[in-house]
Amino acid sequence: MKKYIKIFFFFFLFGNTIYSQISNLGDPLLFNSKIEKTKIYYQTPFVDNFQEIKHEQKRQNSSRDKIYRFGKEHTVSINIFDKAEKTLLPEGDLLYQFGIECKHAISINLQFDKFVLADGVRLYLVDPIQKKMDGAYTHFNNNPSKMLGTELVYSDKVIIEVFVPKEKIGYSSLNLSTIVHGYKSLDDMAKALNSSGSCEIDVNCPLGIGWENQRNAVAMIVNGGGFCTGSLVNNTSGAIIPYFLSANHCGTSPGAWVFRFRWESPTGQTDCGTSAPSVDGPANMNINGATLCASSAASDFTLSLLNQKPDLAWGVYYNGWDRTNIPATQLTSIHHPLGDVKKISRDNSTAQSSSFNSAGSPDSHWKVPSWDQGVTEPASSGSPLFNQDHRTIGQLHGGNSGCGFPSSEQNDDYGKFYLSWTGGGTNNTRLSNWLDPINIGPNFIDGIDPAIPNHKVDGGISNAQIKKSTLCGGILSPEVSIYNSGVDTLFSAIIHYSFGGLKDLIYNWEDTLITNQTKIIPLPTITLDSGNHIFKAYFTNKTSIDENPLNDTITKSFTTISKGEILTLNLNIFCYADENRWEVLDPNQTIVASGGPYSGSNTNPIIDSFCVSSNCYTFKLYDSGNDGIAADNNCLDGYYDLTNSDGTIINQLLPKNANFGSLYSSPFCNSLTETKSDNTIKIYPNPTKTTFTIYSNNVKINRIELATITGQILYLNNDITTVTSIIDVTNFAKGIYLIRIESESGILIKSLFIE
Repeated sequence: MKKYIKIFFFFFLFGNTIYSQISNLGDPLLFNSKIEKTKIYYQTPFVDNFQEIKHEQKRQNSSRDKIYRFGKEHTVSINIFDKAEKTLLPEGDLLYQFGIECKHAISINLQFDKFVLADGVRLYLVDPIQKKMDGAYTHFNNNPSKMLGTELVYSDKVIIEVFVPKEKIGYSSLNLSTIVHGYKSLDDMAKALNSSGSCEIDVNCPLGIGWENQRNAVAMIVNGGGFCTGSLVNNTSGAIIPYFLSANHCGTSPGAWVFRFRWESPTGQTDCGTSAPSVDGPANMNINGATLCASSAASDFTLSLLNQKPDLAWGVYYNGWDRTNIPATQLTSIHHPLGDVKKISRDNSTAQSSSFNSAGSPDSHWKVPSWDQGVTEPASSGSPLFNQDHRTIGQLHGGNSGCGFPSSEQNDDYGKFYLSWTGGGTNNTRLSNWLDPINIGPNFIDGIDPAIPNHKVDGGISNAQIKKSTLCGGILSPEVSIYNSGVDTLFSAIIHYSFGGLKDLIYNWEDTLITNQTKIIPLPTITLDSGNHIFKAYFTNKTSIDENPLNDTITKSFTTISKGEILTLNLNIFCYADENRWEVLDPNQTIVASGGPYSGSNTNPIIDSFCVSSNCYTFKLYDSGNDGIAADNNCLDGYYDLTNSDGTIINQLLPKNANFGSLYSSPFCNSLTETKSDNTIKIYPNPTKTTFTIYSNNVKINRIELATITGQILYLNNDITTVTSIIDVTNFAKGIYLIRIESESGILIKSLFIE
C-alpha cells in the first residue's frame, strides 16, 4: 500500500521547490517567463538505470554495509563562469546559465570543488519547466575547503543559474567537479519519502518518547550519489563545537556533503510500523560541507567539523557518549533508512562484542543481536547506537537486518566508540583529541542543548593553532578561540600562555562575547628555536568567578623548523582512493609527513602541505589494490605534483605512469636555497634549450649534479677547477630537472627547465 500512495505525496509536497537554504531570497530569474532560457546543455555519458540498480543491489548483498547509493557520479572539471551562457541584464548585472542533461535521470545533484561566491551573488539549481529548484547558495556557503554539494532536483535536465551584481563581476570562482545522475525510479526515490520497509517506525511515534534530544542530533547525509546517517556529538570543553560522527565507509571527504537535520514526520502524522505512509516534514534545515577531523577503518568511524553551527532555531542537540567497553543492556538507534524520514529502532537485548563480517579487528564492534522494534536498512550507515543511558556507544557499519527477515538475521554491527576513542593512535585516527580537548579523561559525558546554557558565568578556551606557514620559520603566529557557554555576556578576560621555557605570557582581551558566541584571538608573534614545543594557555574571567573551570585550559604540541620550507602536494586520484595512502621519509627512513587512505568515491584533488628542512627525501605512494592509481572503465589515470614554495615542481607522477602496482617510490630534494650560496652562485639561462652556465663568485664548488625529479643522476662533476662550468643539455628531453651544487658555503638546489 505504501508504494502506491507515496507518489501522490511526492507531487503534492515537492511539486514546486526543494529548499537548501533557510533564507528566502526569492525565486530564480529563470522562473520569469521573460528571461530566455539556455538551449545548450552539457550531456553526461549514458547511464543504464536498471543496470546501476542491479549493480548496487549486488554490492549491498556482498558487502553487508548500509550505505545507500542512488546515483552515478560523473567526474568533470568545468569552470562555470568561463563555460556558461551569459546574459547582460538591464541594470548591468550578469546572469550565467549552464545547462546539464542526464538522459533518463530521476534526479540530479552536483558537487563543486571550487566554490567562492562574492557578497550578492546567488546560485540556483533550476528546472525551469517544472519550476523545481535548489538554492539559493550565497557567500554564506563559502567555507575553508572551497567545496559545496547541492541537494537533489528531481529532473533529468537542470540549469545552473548564477546571478552576479555588476559591482561583483569577476570576484567569484565556481568549478563544477561532479554531476550525479540519480538512477532510482520515482517509485523508489520520491525524495526517499516512504522508501523504507513497512516495519520501520517513525521517530515521533510512541517508541520515540523520551528520545527527543537524541532525535534532534541525528541528520541524513547526501554524499554525492549516496545517502548515510550521522549525529552531532558533545565534547568536554563546554564549547558548542559542531562535531559530527558517522561511518568511515560512507566516505572521508565531507567538504561537498549536505547534512539534512530534523527531516522527520510530525507527531500525530507518523507511520508506526504499518503500511501507512509517513507524512513529509521540513527538509530545509541543511548544512553544506564539513572538514574531516579523524577517521579509522578498524571501528569504521569518521568525525567531521561542520562548516557552520546548525541554527539554534532548528532545536538541534549534541549527543553524549560512553567510551567504556561495558555492554549496554538496551539498544536504540535513530536513522534514515533508504534515505527516508527519520526512524527509531529498539532491541531490549544486551550488546555483544563482535567484528564486522568476522573479518575486522577482534571486538571492534557492538552487535545488536536481534531488533525487537524496527530495523536498519541501507542509508542507516553511520547512525548512532545508544545505550540505556541515552549515550552514543557506536555508529552503524552494517548487518543483515531488514523488514520481513527472520529474527535470527535481524542483527547489525556498530563500530565501538570505545575503540574509536584511541583509534590508530594519532590525532587524525582517534576521537580523544577532538572530543576531550582539555584532556580530563571522562568515561562518559551527557549531551547538551546549545539553547540552554548550564552555567550563569562560563567562559572557555579552545582550538589552539599555530599557523602552518609559520612552523617553517623562527617567528610563530599562535591563536586561540575563546567562547561563552554561560548566560551572562562576557566583556573582558585574561589569556595566560606559555611555550615551554617561555612562561607567564599574558594577553588582555576586552570585547563583547554573548552566549554561544566564539571569537578567534590572534596572540602576539613569538620567536622559537627549532624543535618540539608545548603550548599551554588558560582563560581567566576578569570580573566574575567562572563557574566551569573544566574548559579554561588548553595544551597543544607542535614542532618548528626554523630554516624549513612548505611543500605542497597536489594528488589526483579519480577512482578507488580508499586504496591509497602516501608517506614522505627522510634519509633515516623517519616519516615526516603522511596522508590517506581517502574516500573511495573521492573525485576532487587532494591538496596537502607540510614543512621540511633542507635535505633529500623519498615520496612513497601506496595502493592496496595493486594497480596504482590507474584508470578503469569509469575513471581517468591519476597523477600528483609536489611543489616548493615558489610553485616549482620538484617531484611528480605523470598519468602515463599511474599503473605502478602496489608502491611508487620516488626520491627528491627540496628546493630550499642557502642564502649565502644563492648570493654567490648564478645559473643561466634558465629555461634553456642547449646549454646552461654555472658561475661561482668567490666560492669554491666541490660537486655538481643534474638529475631528474625522480632522482636519476644524468650529469655529475666532482672535479671543478674553474669558476665557470658550461653544461650541454642538447640531447636531454624537455622537462624539469634538479641541479644540486655542493660548495664550501653549503648546498644549493635549483630547478632547471629544458625547453
